[in-house]
Amino acid sequence: MKQELLDVVAAGQSREAELESVCVDAPADAGGRWAAKDHLAHLAWWRARAARLIDAARTGAEPPPSVEDDTQNALIYAETKDLAVAAVSENAKAAWQALQDAILACSEEDLRRKHPHAPGSEIWETVPGHAGHIGTHLMWWYLEQGDVERAEAAELWAYGVESEAFPEPAKRADATYNLACFYSRVGQAGRALELLRQSFEAKPDLRELAKRDPDLDAIRGELAPILL
Repeated sequence: MKQELLDVVAAGQSREAELESVCVDAPADAGGRWAAKDHLAHLAWWRARAARLIDAARTGAEPPPSVEDDTQNALIYAETKDLAVAAVSENAKAAWQALQDAILACSEEDLRRKHPHAPGSEIWETVPGHAGHIGTHLMWWYLEQGDVERAEAAELWAYGVESEAFPEPAKRADATYNLACFYSRVGQAGRALELLRQSFEAKPDLRELAKRDPDLDAIRGELAPILL
């Protein structure tokens, strides 16, 4: 398992380089719109946290506390939006190194320890999950640039990484849901609805998220029957 996780890290680092290559130094957007470096800073923070979670599982130390995603994401943006690209890139590289070191320090048994904040999950699952996170942020970036083809490729890559790591439908339900959101945003309602059906069957709790998810507003009418 360890080598497979290291391969995922290498693949994720390669995909994230696409995002890093378009980072530029510029004032933060007055309306809070994320620049490429904001996506990079966001990913680096969550990756560093994943490394600390793995280290804590291995050593028995107190893990990083559970956080509410939206609240934490706002804090990350506030803390990093004025950083120079060089500083953000340095943090991103350090987070990659920390994640790789955390994996290398683990035995196979360590990697299968319980995740402290995700009941039913093992700590190794944070690694392919983070790779999927990269793909989704790349997708958002490319969509903002009007490049639907590259956006789709990024999201399909993320889905592929998580599908390979998690053959059980319930484990990859979030990745299936994210892919559905992409197709909703680009006007492919049929593909979006089929993927949503799959994600809801595998993880019924996703119905509650779908009820308020703006990514699904474009198919809100067609979505109503499968939310019941």
